[in-house]
Amino acid sequence: MVTGASGYVGQEVVRQLLELGKDVTGLVHVSSCENIPVIQADLTDKLALDSAMEGKKFDVIMHVASLPGDTGNPYEMMQVNVWGTLNLLELARRMEVKRFAQISSISAYEWYPATKFNPPDYTPVDECHHCRPKDMYSTSKRMQELLCITYYWQYKVPTTVLRLTAVVGARAKGGGRGWRQFAEQMAEGKNVSIPHFKAEELCHYVDVRDVARMLIAVCEHPGAVGEVFNCCGPRAVRGREIAECVQKLVPGIEAEYGFPWSMAQGDEIEFSMEKAKRLIDFVPNYSMEDSLRYIKEWIDEGGLEEGVSESDKALGLGVEQK
Repeated sequence: MVTGASGYVGQEVVRQLLELGKDVTGLVHVSSCENIPVIQADLTDKLALDSAMEGKKFDVIMHVASLPGDTGNPYEMMQVNVWGTLNLLELARRMEVKRFAQISSISAYEWYPATKFNPPDYTPVDECHHCRPKDMYSTSKRMQELLCITYYWQYKVPTTVLRLTAVVGARAKGGGRGWRQFAEQMAEGKNVSIPHFKAEELCHYVDVRDVARMLIAVCEHPGAVGEVFNCCGPRAVRGREIAECVQKLVPGIEAEYGFPWSMAQGDEIEFSMEKAKRLIDFVPNYSMEDSLRYIKEWIDEGGLEEGVSESDKALGLGVEQK
């Protein structure tokens, strides 16, 4: 079962699972999926969730659904990101699942576009780095992680957590909605807003296809149980590198800086994937150039003509630099 199956990351997870011949069910709140059966329920309503799940049994639960950023409402952040996760963990405990995989964020360490940049203790940042969240989104993601690890140690639920860097890809919505605006600018061919404050700023991204690959990998590898992993691309990139890649794909387009909807915060940050390589033999496949080419191919295939909700068009609260 994949929560948030119709979302930005969820739809790619479903696509790859189906390619592998898996029997997939989506858990959604209001959306629907054309290619898989869905269960419609509100994660924050335990009674409604339990009722919707009555008589059902899943081997694996992939919890992808989450608020994609700070909504400005602390109660909503807690209800959706924290209580929703707790309700699913209880469900996983009763079902005695073989794996519960939680999508978290490198914001759990601290870094989020709405907060002032605080340099890491060291780079590349690995999973042993201190977590020091200072905003509601980052705190709620860290709380999700703590719940998952607690359920592993106390209740023996086989959990795994992935900390995602900024996710890049086509069909952007939800947490990746900024990439749709990026794609629209590429299609227009005049100016493109690079999600860095300056050309030399270093930031780390991950292709949505690698996210799905890794999520599936941790649900199948015994070495992933009870662990937290970074999930990022092959290497961090500078703003000018993104600009150069776009200009190769769209000759003549002008690059602009200062559009802060990614993890970029005006300085330098990068993350390590050594733990994933060591414990589960996973390495990311897609570079930033691959990701941007993927977006361009999607544009050329008419992807921007796909419908998008008003909520996905809006950047929402909590993304302006403070």
